[in-house]
Amino acid sequence: MEHFLKQYTDRFTDFSNKHISDLILYSGGIEQCLPNYSYSLKSRDYHLITFVSQGKGTFEIEDKVYDIKANQLFIIPSGYWFKYTADADEPWRYSWIGFLGIKSNFIYQAAERHQFVYDCQNAKQYEKIIATILESSGDTFSSFLKINGLMYSLLGDLTEEIGILNQSTNQQLSTLARHFMDLHYHDPIQMTDVAEFVGVHPNYLATIFKKETNTTPKNYLTSLRIRKAKELLLETRDSVSYVSQSVGFSDSLTFSKFFKKETGLSPLHYRKEFQHDPHSI
Repeated sequence: MEHFLKQYTDRFTDFSNKHISDLILYSGGIEQCLPNYSYSLKSRDYHLITFVSQGKGTFEIEDKVYDIKANQLFIIPSGYWFKYTADADEPWRYSWIGFLGIKSNFIYQAAERHQFVYDCQNAKQYEKIIATILESSGDTFSSFLKINGLMYSLLGDLTEEIGILNQSTNQQLSTLARHFMDLHYHDPIQMTDVAEFVGVHPNYLATIFKKETNTTPKNYLTSLRIRKAKELLLETRDSVSYVSQSVGFSDSLTFSKFFKKETGLSPLHYRKEFQHDPHSI
């Protein structure tokens, strides 16, 4: 068995404009893997759907390992760590599309349900469309339109078969953004990071988030960090420096100024004032 790989990567659209597009193809390809071939990545900047047409292997995401066989597909949302490995005896052949844009967030709906693997009737059907994408690839505007039209056709077929696009994307943005901030408030994240995770422009995220939650993403993150800092100050003996790092600040001075601005008290004064008050958080 010989290794085979053919792929396409969009070079027509500037990457910064992809996130504010409705839906745009970023990459696609077909590969016949060698036995035990393994690949992992901390995260991608775009979503991926992979269709297995032959053989088998394993796919790992969110600390769970899935055994994948022919006529199954798996999805990898932007920002998720993953690993996949071809079987030693029957290494898989797969095809894939990578895409992003405002209307691509249906992928996160599946991720929220922890549903990353699906059965499909005929993975070769999707591979055939991807093969046509590869044949049509080029640096001209006409080829750009053709391959994105083929991607829409593929996703349309996939929607009819397994129905992963049923819910409104806009209704999910605030939930996804809050989920990301709840998991990463202890990191020095900015609103651009949140917007990148959900796959939209920061201004668009701010508009939808405010409409759905009556607050802004920045205010939500601020309130979250203050609440977590209060909990640490009152429930632990951790230093202000450690608390500041635990809620996403690189130095305690910046954190102390931030905390006093939001609460009217310095971290140490807050701890002294409310350490034994269970209603203060």
